[in-house]
Amino acid sequence: EIREGLAVSATTVDFSAGQTVHFTAKTSIAADWVLEVRGTNSGSRWRLEGKSKELNAANATWEGQTTQFPTFAAEPCNVKLWWPGQADTLKTTVQVTGTRALEGIVLDAFDAPAIQTHWTPFLQTGANMKFTTVNEAPRAQGSSYYRMGGAVAWDWLIGMLDLFANDYDATEGFGLPTDATKVYFNGIFKQKEGLSNGIILLQFREDDNGDGVYQSSNEDLWAVELRPTANWKLESLKYSDLVTLINGTPASAVGNGIHEPHKLHQVSVLFLANPSSGYAECDADALLFSLNSPAKL
Repeated sequence: EIREGLAVSATTVDFSAGQTVHFTAKTSIAADWVLEVRGTNSGSRWRLEGKSKELNAANATWEGQTTQFPTFAAEPCNVKLWWPGQADTLKTTVQVTGTRALEGIVLDAFDAPAIQTHWTPFLQTGANMKFTTVNEAPRAQGSSYYRMGGAVAWDWLIGMLDLFANDYDATEGFGLPTDATKVYFNGIFKQKEGLSNGIILLQFREDDNGDGVYQSSNEDLWAVELRPTANWKLESLKYSDLVTLINGTPASAVGNGIHEPHKLHQVSVLFLANPSSGYAECDADALLFSLNSPAKL
């Protein structure tokens, strides 16, 4: 039995001001449920699943984040609650008046020309090279994102972008804390539909001895390889889980082997593909560090 229908704690919400909303409903027994919010203009979706007799602020609070990109706009949203295997579907609405801002240490959201001043690019002289901001649909968040594409017949590396801590905020370590378990690197990525050969390699170089220079022979370089799919997906990587990679294979650390985000000297985004595979293309957006938990985008 449905004891109390679906209700929302507020009819309007301004996520940019830190507001949240929660949803309530009650049933006679604990049952699996699905709650979904869909933006009527953006098409964005936030989906939450649980099992309980009651929805409340403890288990059904929305902070403006997205499950299916793009991120929500200032728009009316339709809300549905249903129980898999049951015929009942409850509905309500909520109006978003302000959208959720990126929270954390933002390296680039690609909506302003920061890429031109903060990043150091290296591009191969390949065919059909595309290393630039674009604003084509489908977007992940904001108005623009960064596209990496090209075909290089002699090398896995198509191009790369480097960001140095002292160029970015005049502070070694990007202002990150010492506890690597509380630091997450986040980004939204996708691959051109119909392609699967693109690889994004993220590298994190530490200045272990504090001399202001990274030495490849005796200082740590942590890395992770991503193989994006055709749909935008948020990747959140705990800094303490990063490993040393050599040709894509985990290996022993070169430096002291301690994850020290406060000593992070350089972040690099490398775009790779097998040179025999032809043209490759991937997109990236909202690159940022978050603290204590993965970013909520």
